[in-house]
Amino acid sequence: MAITAITATIAGICTAICQIPQAIKIHRERKAEGISLLMQIILTSGIFFWFLTGVLIMILEGNYAAGVPMVLSNGFCLVFGLYVLIMCIRTRKK
Repeated sequence: MAITAITATIAGICTAICQIPQAIKIHRERKAEGISLLMQIILTSGIFFWFLTGVLIMILEGNYAAGVPMVLSNGFCLVFGLYVLIMCIRTRKK
């Protein structure tokens, strides 16, 4: 495995792991009072664009060694990021 694929995978895992405790806390408490909505929008958007970059690298450049780790790790992270973002929006409406 190329060093870029390894570093992309490690970066994605670290990013995804940092979202998990926040998502669990919000899920348990059913509130997201201490989270900045703007920060979560920006963070989730950034994760989405890294995911999209991985897809484009695979499609346009045919570089699956670099694209797959980006898509998998950022896709995983995007799930948690979207959950936190949705919960931030939902709990503010109440």
